[in-house]
Amino acid sequence: MENAGLHVSLDNFSVRVRTRNFNYWNVSGANVVGVKEGNVLKNEIILVTAHYDSRIIVPPKPGLRGFFDSRVKRPYLWPIWSDTYVCESANGTGVDDNAGGVACMLELAKTLQNKSLNRTIYFIAFSGEESNLLGSQAWVEAHPELKDNIVAVVNLDCVGNEPLCVCYLPQYAWLKDIFENEARNSGVRIQSALIERGDHEIFWENHIPAVVLCHHNYKSHDNFHELSDTVDNIDFSVIRNASTLAARSVIYLADPDENQAPLVNVSNPEISEASFELIYNVSDPESTVEVFFDNQSLGNLQSGRTFSLPVGGHTIKVLATDRYGNRGTESINVVNKEKQSRSSEPPHQEIESSENEVSYVIGYLENSVDSNKTLYYYLDDFGPLDPENLFVLTPGSHNLKIWFENENGTLFMENKTSDFRKYSMERVQVDNPFMDRRNPLIFVSGVVAILAAFAFYGKWIKKRFSGPKVSEDEKK
Repeated sequence: MENAGLHVSLDNFSVRVRTRNFNYWNVSGANVVGVKEGNVLKNEIILVTAHYDSRIIVPPKPGLRGFFDSRVKRPYLWPIWSDTYVCESANGTGVDDNAGGVACMLELAKTLQNKSLNRTIYFIAFSGEESNLLGSQAWVEAHPELKDNIVAVVNLDCVGNEPLCVCYLPQYAWLKDIFENEARNSGVRIQSALIERGDHEIFWENHIPAVVLCHHNYKSHDNFHELSDTVDNIDFSVIRNASTLAARSVIYLADPDENQAPLVNVSNPEISEASFELIYNVSDPESTVEVFFDNQSLGNLQSGRTFSLPVGGHTIKVLATDRYGNRGTESINVVNKEKQSRSSEPPHQEIESSENEVSYVIGYLENSVDSNKTLYYYLDDFGPLDPENLFVLTPGSHNLKIWFENENGTLFMENKTSDFRKYSMERVQVDNPFMDRRNPLIFVSGVVAILAAFAFYGKWIKKRFSGPKVSEDEKK
């Protein structure tokens, strides 16, 4: 990173984790941080991230001893995961996962070395991603002063095979749109999908816009977390395309044509029978809108809808983000002194098939319920909310009620109370995730090989994303 002209530092961290044998370890790691300071908007930050650790999963040894020694229990916090019988090791070769992402990030830093940009860019190589995102979590917790300054996070993870995909939450569709637009402008083929696991989840938890650039369904790839994740099993042309797309998107974010935040106005509602009408106006109609209820992101709730409120005082915030990452917001406080009028629940209908499961993934909700039924949710007695909403919840106990309507009327399906926590040390860990790397040269050689390919294609990449900006009038 120093060779790319960045101010480089090590962010060391130490955490206490639980092992698969339910012992506790104090483990340490280091995140490598390089900073390219901006100009006019230097207090606004773009993060480009990639994890540099790796992992392999191998079948257990035959026999009863291998069966009992290799059982890795998934705790109750992860109910969508079943128990898995595997052996885990921190000794992965890790060329696609994630030497390719690291090389992509380094090449991007090198390419932007002599380019003047308005916003500041942090390039961060995270440790501990394969051990429950320990590095990214430690970095976010260590830098609360930067939280409100971070405009966007671009995470690079597994970019060595097709199809390339940008994964996002609906709350951050504006960021996904930037990648899709730059992909069209540069001729790079790309898909988009909701949700994927990785360091970006830590930023989602903290209400920081983030996307991950990866190859779609990489976890089903033959070489995922295998010793066969080597240089000969990646496609250098795909990594080149990922670098081109990341470079164009980061430049768009770091050097915006506009820096005026959209104006947001939220009307003070009248509470009637424990319900209110949410009314807000946003100056830029193309902005992505995110609504918060008591600091919980409920996604995009349209203005003009009526919602019920639980008893007590509450804060409702509307945040609008334009296509350059400029944010405008307004909050109101509401007090409901009335109990909700719904005194009884319709008959309960048991969920019997897996098609009707509702699964919890860290702080947001993912549903796979039959789409032929009209569904709505009540979260902590706030609702109704639509099935497409993905929630980012605060830690603690939350109640979710699910209703559906069909030709027989309205039925109550499910009433769950779950304890949500920060994505933290509760997942079972290997005995020491930061020690005993027996194959470091394979990972390093992967980074070197990919950077060598970048050196060969460097002029081509710069030509693809550099050049004069095209105004909106010229595009038309």
